[in-house]
Amino acid sequence: MNPENVPAGPPPLLDRPMFTPGPRSAFRQVVFYWVPVLAYVSAIFYVSSLSSPPSPLTFEHADKLEHFAEYLLLGLLLGRALRQSVAPFSPVAAVVMTVALVMMVAAADEYYQMFVPGRECDVFDWLTDSSAGVVSQVMLWQLWFRLGRDRNRKVLA
Repeated sequence: MNPENVPAGPPPLLDRPMFTPGPRSAFRQVVFYWVPVLAYVSAIFYVSSLSSPPSPLTFEHADKLEHFAEYLLLGLLLGRALRQSVAPFSPVAAVVMTVALVMMVAAADEYYQMFVPGRECDVFDWLTDSSAGVVSQVMLWQLWFRLGRDRNRKVLA
């Protein structure tokens, strides 16, 4: 065997493309990235099943702020999971898929509330939820961009 054609080992960490998953088992990736998403979606639907969910905020339209915060966190969790699953192929696809899934979960949640006594389906709640999904991806995109820029700056210095 020719020693010139044999790789010396795995590439150094800084030579790998940014944000590609390392050598992880599929089970660990599911547990670390996807279980929190599924648990959080379950929590959203549990709270939606309550006839009068508790609300710590008492001002007018406080429910919109609660919806925004709720779906902002869902977007962050879902974006993180999809970024690990899809991003090595296309970071833009991960962002688009995240926003689409947040919008679908929000629509399903609003539809579900039609069948809960004391709750109603509100298109403005869905719009708030959807905008939170978009904002979460803008936040993550900025974070990933800054991390990548800072990392490249350290490598070049």
